[in-house]
Amino acid sequence: MFRPLASLRDMRGLWPLVDTAIAARAAEFAGRSAAEALAAASGVVLYGAGDFARAVLDAWRDQAVPVRYLVDGNAGKWGSDWQGHPVVSPDKLAADGSRPLVVVAAMDTRGIGPRLEALGVPCLFAERDGSVGFLPGSLLARRRQACDAVFDSLADDRSRFAFLSVVLARLFQDFHFPMRGNLFTDRCATYPQYFPDDILRLGEGECFIDCGAFDGDSLTGFAAEAGRLGLSTWSALGIEADPANAARARANLAALGLGDIAIHEAILGTGREGVGSLHLHNCQGGRIEGSEHSTALDDILADRRPTFIKMDIEGAELPALAGARATIARHRPKLAICTYHTTADLIEIPLFLADNFPFYDLYLRHHRGGSLWETVCYALPRRTGESHDA
Repeated sequence: MFRPLASLRDMRGLWPLVDTAIAARAAEFAGRSAAEALAAASGVVLYGAGDFARAVLDAWRDQAVPVRYLVDGNAGKWGSDWQGHPVVSPDKLAADGSRPLVVVAAMDTRGIGPRLEALGVPCLFAERDGSVGFLPGSLLARRRQACDAVFDSLADDRSRFAFLSVVLARLFQDFHFPMRGNLFTDRCATYPQYFPDDILRLGEGECFIDCGAFDGDSLTGFAAEAGRLGLSTWSALGIEADPANAARARANLAALGLGDIAIHEAILGTGREGVGSLHLHNCQGGRIEGSEHSTALDDILADRRPTFIKMDIEGAELPALAGARATIARHRPKLAICTYHTTADLIEIPLFLADNFPFYDLYLRHHRGGSLWETVCYALPRRTGESHDA
């Protein structure tokens, strides 16, 4: 199937090939749909014991899915109890005569499917919302009309190629080589992240808002780009949810002579939802705890005129965008919004931007070759009289 997939140029040619792949996997389940197979299972093993698996278990709690134990490739987790379930080695599956249904709960599933097939163990793949499918990233196949809408909304051919390539990479993760990684994202990756000069250019007076400042890397990247362009008047603000990351960012910026860039500690959202509903983590496996409610970016930026907002906030981008509606509508800043943290984000973030801010042209770039990480949707104010590239 690799050759026809690699030769695709649009989304509509993809879906017949996806349906063929789904049908081949469905044959292992006696014609049942993935949801029917999960509902009929008398015992389920979840393959994964990380943040993704946590979200799946949370979603399954009200469904009374009969989870027996968890499997994980990390030997440091074996023998532990996590989220109320024992964690064991994948080797246990080969010795488990009860033949439980295995559901893979991970964003990066490469190698897991073939490993289970070698053991004679069929599997399903979960999404964070607890739904299951026969392929990883199966939400994309279920929401194919939305995928087509995103593809059609993008403003240039490079964006459409990147979107198609990322969708292929998520659905067909085993087209992967140790050195190059996933072949589909390897072919479409571009650099630098957040400052791609083929679609945007910084100018004098830039006010850069870095939502998800982490250790200051993107703020430093912005300062470097401003320096490369010879800009003399610019400002920046970092916003970071994790106090330890915020401290690292301040220290790193100070060491580079950029200590005048402030780091504001806040958990971004609509300003109305509880922080727990955002399921935040800090890029290093830790959970982020905070005040009872999130903070809206509109409130933080009430006295600023941002020209460029970047968001990489571990899956909380949609509520954060909702909490920035007034700022975006008033100032029409350039936007760089990460869309890779969940499968749904890849389609829901571009559609949210298109539906709520029709004055933008949308672009998509992928910035880590061979990986599912670092896909970014760029929104740039449309100039009067301009239209999308053909």
